[in-house]
Amino acid sequence: MANGTNKDTLRTQIKQHILKGITEGKYKRGERIVETRLAKELQVSQAPVREAILELCFMGLLEERPYSGSYVRIMDADEIEDYFNARAYIEEYAAKRAAKYITEEELKKMRFILNEMDSCGSMEQFVALDHQFHEAVMEAAKNKALKRAWDTLATYEWTYESTLATSMSLKELSESHRQLYDGIASGKDHTAGAYMFLHISGFGTEIISRLHEQQDTVPA
Repeated sequence: MANGTNKDTLRTQIKQHILKGITEGKYKRGERIVETRLAKELQVSQAPVREAILELCFMGLLEERPYSGSYVRIMDADEIEDYFNARAYIEEYAAKRAAKYITEEELKKMRFILNEMDSCGSMEQFVALDHQFHEAVMEAAKNKALKRAWDTLATYEWTYESTLATSMSLKELSESHRQLYDGIASGKDHTAGAYMFLHISGFGTEIISRLHEQQDTVPA
């Protein structure tokens, strides 16, 4: 990574590096994340590393311990399930409203994102497109309170974590979003909502499965 990179992009790249390390087991649950060591490893200044760590603390994957530093949080299955169920309920309702109120211009925007997904060659690019698609659904729901609730859920970071954990290929992930689009475009609100709920909650199930796999490989 280069220090000359845009500040927001650099912070996002550092967050992705840490998230990937957690998901793949490089950073174990309860392990300290040393800012100076990480900055040296990534060849960046310490400031963006600190910012990335603080954002991951906000979303609950890391925790700050007084006079000690930042550590990978030991999250249990119930906590992960609660997060994904909360997001699933919010996006289920949003999909139902979008099926009723979406405009042709908003449908056109979704189709553009889906076409970009089809030709996407990297996970990082796909995550950005995934986030854009779900944000488009939230905007199409035309409910500001609902969108504000969604914005607090650190959806970009959890989407990255979900994409790392899933067994689906990028092609399969793209197809799952086309199914969501078809549900919304059809105007069938209950169908659109059901697709969305299963889509979101399914990723929570996969992350929990990955967590259990990591726990099973930890030496006694």
